[in-house]
Amino acid sequence: MLSVGILKYMAHLSAVCLVLLVPAMAQCQQDRVVLSLPEARTVAVHALATGRPELAVQIAAGLLQADPRSSYAHFVLANAYADMGRHKDGRKSAARAFRYTKKPAQKFEAAELAARISYADSRPTLTQLWLRRAVQNAPNEQVEKQLARDYGSVRQQNPFSFSLRGELRPSSNVNNGADTALQVIDGLPFTGQLSGSAQALAGLVGAFDGTVGYRLRGTPKSRTDLAARIYVQRTHLDGDARALAPDLSNSDLGSTYGKIELGHRFAVGTSGGSARLSAALGQYWSSGNLSYSFVRLEGARNWRLDARSSLSLNVSIDQRLSARSDFFDSTTFGVEAGAQHTLAWGDRTSVSVTLQQSDSDFVNSRVSSAALRMSYSFSERIGPAQVSGGLVFGILDFPDYFAVFDIPDGRQDTSTHADINFFLPDLDYAGFAPTLRLRAGRSRSNISRFDTRELSVSVSVRSKF
Repeated sequence: MLSVGILKYMAHLSAVCLVLLVPAMAQCQQDRVVLSLPEARTVAVHALATGRPELAVQIAAGLLQADPRSSYAHFVLANAYADMGRHKDGRKSAARAFRYTKKPAQKFEAAELAARISYADSRPTLTQLWLRRAVQNAPNEQVEKQLARDYGSVRQQNPFSFSLRGELRPSSNVNNGADTALQVIDGLPFTGQLSGSAQALAGLVGAFDGTVGYRLRGTPKSRTDLAARIYVQRTHLDGDARALAPDLSNSDLGSTYGKIELGHRFAVGTSGGSARLSAALGQYWSSGNLSYSFVRLEGARNWRLDARSSLSLNVSIDQRLSARSDFFDSTTFGVEAGAQHTLAWGDRTSVSVTLQQSDSDFVNSRVSSAALRMSYSFSERIGPAQVSGGLVFGILDFPDYFAVFDIPDGRQDTSTHADINFFLPDLDYAGFAPTLRLRAGRSRSNISRFDTRELSVSVSVRSKF
């Protein structure tokens, strides 16, 4: 039994008595009323329903004396504090209700309440966090879709933005090594055997890609953002690879990329077109050592042709400053043009062409490249998966190239890569779901060191909304 002092609410106890129909509560003129735990819960609900949050706080406090881990009492407190405008206290109580209950339905109610309180308190990032926790415990797909729409709306309002992606990829060629041990140049074995580290090595590649951004300025037709990105890739060689290249360590194949970018996006025209300008500073580390710093300028334009079709154009210039010597500095110009179209039945197709030209004092960094990518995404699931795929054809041309000696006609590579992706939205956690990616590719070159093959299977995680 629980004793609760409610002298100041004696004027309202007659109504409560009629609801409970308990003889013990008929003595409404007494200073104290003795309630059982079920009766106290009912009083708390009635207090919230009749706009008496202070009474609900009193009842919940008594319930917590009996059980400090009562998710019900913390949920009552959260609702009462929300009604009183005490957002911080309400959010903490909702978090405790979420923590102490084991029932998905109650976790959903607590998370959804915490999200509403956070939004009322103008805390969009916390709102997004609690919406994801609510999604994890949503009772059905319809509610989950509504929460996803709410999440998108809050994301638009939040000046902060976040993007996280992780990947694990077993691969037959983690080092982009040659598929033959013999060094052949233009059909002739000039330089003999390749070292083990220059040959294809199998292993496991892990990667983390994280971006955080902040909207400096935003209007209905434009926005300016400052963003920071870090990409970390680490490799673990398998036993056969370590035997073939005993002098090569896992850390030798690691890389890290980081940048800070200022971007401005704005609407163009009246048909949904847009443009973007950006400038970025960054660095790239290889094998634990700084390889180069860079400055990048980009401009992009998107044309919305109709409800189902669009065109895009991206132009960039990239200045790389080598950490070794300015002799290895390079400047790269790039142009990418693409088209996207949604078919009448909902499937999506896209094609893009990328052209790049790099200039440098170092002959091996002077290169022209061209790549064509075609992709297709199915609108309907195939089994439990949303399926997409792509095919890439590429050409590299080094007009001058040095490999032990100057290659008379330079180096020329051609490559073909294909991938198929299976996104599994039903295996999500808090709105994050896995993607299984199968990738196969081959490159051919007049220098056998660059004849490569790769077969990999990767598992990554991305957000559903």
